[in-house]
Amino acid sequence: MVRIKRRSPVDYRLCNQTVTLYHWDGGDVYARRVIEKGAFLDFKKTQDVSKTGSKEVNSFLLVIPCDEVTVAVGDKVLHGEGPEILTREDWAGLIPAKVPGLGVIRYVDPKYWMDRLVHVEAGG
Repeated sequence: MVRIKRRSPVDYRLCNQTVTLYHWDGGDVYARRVIEKGAFLDFKKTQDVSKTGSKEVNSFLLVIPCDEVTVAVGDKVLHGEGPEILTREDWAGLIPAKVPGLGVIRYVDPKYWMDRLVHVEAGG
């Protein structure tokens, strides 16, 4: 009998950054999860052109190799290891205009290979 090892066609060598994920449950719980050297976070600036002119638009892509979904729309992600968030005021102050390297997640897109979740892409 020959055993075939199935490997993902995706290379995760670039998922070597540390990020901090923040989640608020809508009540009193503010969760902080540091992913050490296991994520990829890339910020991008583009120009959005409309009838009234153009403006700079910031976006980002977050990739987390995993076997379960760990990110939700509305969560926040910070490049590096971020501070604890304990209160509603802390959460409200955690905004991209005040905190460099912070993004608010607007979409979550789980990716599967061979019927198995291999990574989650999220962005905003």
